[in-house]
Amino acid sequence: MSVKAFTPFVGSLLLLSAISTPTYANDFRHIADPLNLNDSLYLGFDGDVFKLGGSFATSHQKFSANTNLGGDKWHLGYLYSTDQVNVRASVQHGKTDTPQGKASHYQYQLGLMTEHQGWFSTQVFTELAVNHLAVKSYKDSTAANVNMTLLKPMTEHWYSEFYAQGNMGIDGVERYEARSWLALGYQINPQWSWVVRYQYDWEKLERFESEDTQWVFAVRSQF
Repeated sequence: MSVKAFTPFVGSLLLLSAISTPTYANDFRHIADPLNLNDSLYLGFDGDVFKLGGSFATSHQKFSANTNLGGDKWHLGYLYSTDQVNVRASVQHGKTDTPQGKASHYQYQLGLMTEHQGWFSTQVFTELAVNHLAVKSYKDSTAANVNMTLLKPMTEHWYSEFYAQGNMGIDGVERYEARSWLALGYQINPQWSWVVRYQYDWEKLERFESEDTQWVFAVRSQF
């Protein structure tokens, strides 16, 4: 994906958000809703890697975490959500290509999420954020981030998700990232569901570029 392709990608996400109409929080949240304030558990396979995670929530806050069994890739998240504002923060640990090979990185993100009711009862969640990448023994980079989640309950049990996000460096470092996935889920009841998704990842940090696709299968619960 080139810079020219990245710009309309971000613009299309903002357009989709703009043409939807505001909606408001209610007492019931779908299990796949990113603003869901429920305790939860997560078990799944990300490619051929087993992952587990969960969250602890209060009336307006949620703390979440997930990791692979090796412990070298993990994610910590925080959500503060009210009828007026939805603030999300996260720390992610992973690997990035550098001249010395793959190096550990920490990625910090802080953003504001809005919720809308889109066409055909589709829930639209749009987030604008600032993202900082710190790569061990290499360059740091700060980027603007935009991401969007489309959640569509199709029947009483079946639902679909589409997710897309993009990062663009804003501090002079050449950095671009894109991630998207399409998922199909089945909610057995309000507490349990399973989901399968196909995911695409692309990233470029200066002259280093990587691309990956993978299948993800997970079982989720909320209580």
